[in-house]
Amino acid sequence: MSRVFVFGNASLDLIQYVARLPRPGETLLSDSLVRCPGGKGFNQAIAAARTGARTRLAAPIGSDATAVDIRRFAAQEPGLEAAWIETDAGTDLSIILVDPVGENVVVSSAAAAQGLRPEQATTALAEVAADDIVLVQGNCAADTTLAALDLATARRARGILNTAPVSDACRRGVGRAAVLIANQGEAEALSARTGIEAAQALRSADTQWVIVTRGREPVIVAGPNGVSLFAVPPVEPVDTAGAGDVFCGTLAGMLAKGAEMPEAVAIAISAAGLSVTRRGTTPSFPTGEEVHKLETTFSEGRLQ
Repeated sequence: MSRVFVFGNASLDLIQYVARLPRPGETLLSDSLVRCPGGKGFNQAIAAARTGARTRLAAPIGSDATAVDIRRFAAQEPGLEAAWIETDAGTDLSIILVDPVGENVVVSSAAAAQGLRPEQATTALAEVAADDIVLVQGNCAADTTLAALDLATARRARGILNTAPVSDACRRGVGRAAVLIANQGEAEALSARTGIEAAQALRSADTQWVIVTRGREPVIVAGPNGVSLFAVPPVEPVDTAGAGDVFCGTLAGMLAKGAEMPEAVAIAISAAGLSVTRRGTTPSFPTGEEVHKLETTFSEGRLQ
């Protein structure tokens, strides 16, 4: 089985549930607060590990109390190996507001993630081998993210770029990853096109697969044999925070286990669908047992 190497950020998520998202200049009182480990790199590594794929996370954290909580949570995750990169910048923090229908807004600090240097990426990924997965996002500095993707190419591993948040790293990374995963807004921002045309525009000789998630609308997958649409099962969302990370991590884990892209996409969609029915980021993620059930359902032809 191939391994998943996730290079990205880790943070403390402070999630506040509000009656509605605030207007500019407005102060609201939240209904409740959830505090949990998060960050796109951390989240995606948790999701990948829960597929049963061997997963290593390389992420920067400080020496503060927040880092202690993050280390403890990761240590309890079966199949996840954490290679922490210590930083004087302090552990990053994300503030997330969620409304009653599950929509959210996120603001994240990024001093720790942005401070990572290209040589730290190549050191953290030193064990990457052919057919492994290298998963990166838009939180780190562009040169550092590109160093990770270039190492994946040099080692004949599969680089996956999740273009969130849209950044210089994402703009320069288009065409340098074997798989690109974007939501609808990100795909439009990177291609100046919409829908299927956006997915097709982002695909290149080096980027064999472009996957565009669109909330409740079918997921667009542009690949070597054309464009396919994958239906999203209807659910009643409670909290959509972290759902994109569940999709990315689950997809990476399934590919590492040898799944073909259609199977990986279908299971990733269903895993993300489960997560939006629960509150929190990592607390909402499907368990390893739940992901295994999704695999079984797909193999029996009951998951499309």
